[in-house]
Amino acid sequence: MQKVKVNASVEGYGKRVVALSADVPDGATQRHSRIMELLTFINLHEPHGVSITQIQAHMLTVFGLKFKTTSEMVKELTLAGIIKADAHALYHLTEKQRAAMKRLIAQEEKETSTLPLLKRIDNIRDPEVRAKALKLYEELLETLPDSEDGEH
Repeated sequence: MQKVKVNASVEGYGKRVVALSADVPDGATQRHSRIMELLTFINLHEPHGVSITQIQAHMLTVFGLKFKTTSEMVKELTLAGIIKADAHALYHLTEKQRAAMKRLIAQEEKETSTLPLLKRIDNIRDPEVRAKALKLYEELLETLPDSEDGEH
């Protein structure tokens, strides 16, 4: 998220409204979240695959994207070798991307399981103690296995 300072005032009906700031996602953040949503949607439909129309409908529902915009994203991801179409025109993640998605999901699960600890560390008032606790937290993340079955 990018903070955008807005200095605007509106006068009317005897009231003055001043907007000070607003959180607006920058273009790269929006693009990243859209691509990750598209890849996650395709991943949820493995091993059967998903049609371009299903992808377009999903992206329209979630982000309000036009079909043309989604088609361009799908074409770009196909050219990049991240997704591929089979003989039935159903899209799948490539093996390399499937492995990357597994790693990403495992990382998110690991971070989610340690989130309460991180929140407690954030509540530490002493900066030196907080810095030491954060260092220990990072070491903990490095030593925890990537999945519950003990793979590291």
